[in-house]
Formats: sequence, structure tokens, C-alpha cells
Amino acid sequence: MQITIINDCSDQNAKLRQISRVGSLFSNSSVNCFCAESETEAAGLLVDAIDSFEGRQGIIIVNVAPRNGRAKKWHNGTPFGFFRYKETLILASLDGHVLSLAKKLNLLEDVYIFDIKEVVNSIDDKELNKEEKNRIINTQFRSFNFLPRVAYWLSNDISIPYVKYDLSNIDNLGQKVWFIDNFGNIKTTYLYEELTDNKDNQYEVAFGQTKIKMNLYKHLKDLPDNEIGLVVGSSGIENKRFIEIIAQGKSASEELSLNCNDKILIG
Repeated sequence: MQITIINDCSDQNAKLRQISRVGSLFSNSSVNCFCAESETEAAGLLVDAIDSFEGRQGIIIVNVAPRNGRAKKWHNGTPFGFFRYKETLILASLDGHVLSLAKKLNLLEDVYIFDIKEVVNSIDDKELNKEEKNRIINTQFRSFNFLPRVAYWLSNDISIPYVKYDLSNIDNLGQKVWFIDNFGNIKTTYLYEELTDNKDNQYEVAFGQTKIKMNLYKHLKDLPDNEIGLVVGSSGIENKRFIEIIAQGKSASEELSLNCNDKILIG
């Protein structure tokens, strides 16, 4: 079974612990851990992970959430929940933007939320003694001590408590940059279908105090050398793909000084 972890705890120590814990729970599994430096990045990476699974059996575990600010209102950090896309099980942090793009692409039907204490205390004492339960409930590393176990319990039809989550609680991410790839290509939250049908195929791209006219291309090969343009990218799912800003032969991010989370307007 393929298991994909997307997490902001991604140094070598954190990756070792997460991969080892998940791998020890799921025999004959392939486990990989990928870094997301923000909820915005995680939102896009989650969509691409779901797209890669193509609805097949597997697990995606996403935990990218603040420890300060709004997270202080919870007993022990941002709450978690889960949903399924066809046969793929997805567990994710809920309070924030991690599920924003999945919601935008209509990948969410029923999402459920956990209370960590209730879930852990529902497990038979023969599997987890009271000391172990207390450690999990109060852990500082929930991606290591809690989420892998919940994934295992759900995958093995072990009954745990959860309630339905109101999708209106998932905020819209807005129009911005969600990822810069290694070529400097800029992945935006715009979908091709969201762009107006301009007869001249030219669009004004605005960010910060800058406004630039760019042409739209459906294929990267059609973007002329040394031109910065809009291209229908590979990220997304099925026939819904995100628009990218690309400088043919150069780094668009460097040319335009655009970074992840920067707001952008295409019109």
C-alpha cells in the first residue's frame, strides 16, 4: 500500500520518526514524507497527491498547521479529521487552508472531525494502556503519536468516535501562488476554467504594485523562448488544472520576484 505524508515537520529526525512509525503499523507498505512549508503549499500538494493515487487504495496524511495564534484556542493544537476520495483515505488538519483547494475542486463530500481524547480513550485498554493513552493525548508530536494510529484504526475498521464536519468551516484560499517548482515555475490557485474567454488570449496579471500583460498557452511547448506567459499546468485533477506562470528558459519566480502565498490577480 502507498502511504504519503505531507508535513511541515520535515527535518531528518521528524521524517525518520514518521516514516518508521507508519511503516511499522502497515506491513508491506511504501511510505514517503514530503515537506510543505505552509498551509497554502499543503493545499496544493494534497490535490496533486489525490490526483496521483487516481482513487486507488492508499492513505494520505497531512498535518500542516500553526502552533501559535489561532491554534491556541484548541486543547492540544489544531484538530484533525478525515475523508475518502474513492478508495483513498485522507487524514488532515482541519482548522486552516489545508483542505481549501480540495474543496474548490469538489473532492470533498463527507468530512469527519476527531476529538483526540475521545478517540484514544475509545481504544481497548489491551491495545493501549492508560499511560500510553495519556502520552498520546498530550503529545507534542501528533503526526508521530496520533495520526498514524488513527490511519491504522480506520483502515482496519476499528470503531472510533467522530462527527461530521461542516464544509462551510473550510476557508477559501483565494487567488495566490501555492508553489514554486525547481524550475522557478509559479503554480497559482487559478483554474483554466476561471479565466475569462479573452479573444486576443491576453490577460493582465497583477501582483503587488505590478501589472503585466501575458498570453495564455495550453501547452508549455507553445510558449516562446524568453517570454513570460500563462500556461495550463500539470497540477490539479482530471480536467481541472491550475494555471502556471512560466518564463520559458528562465525562472519566473526570480524574474517576477513572486513567492508562495503571494496574492495574484489574473483578468
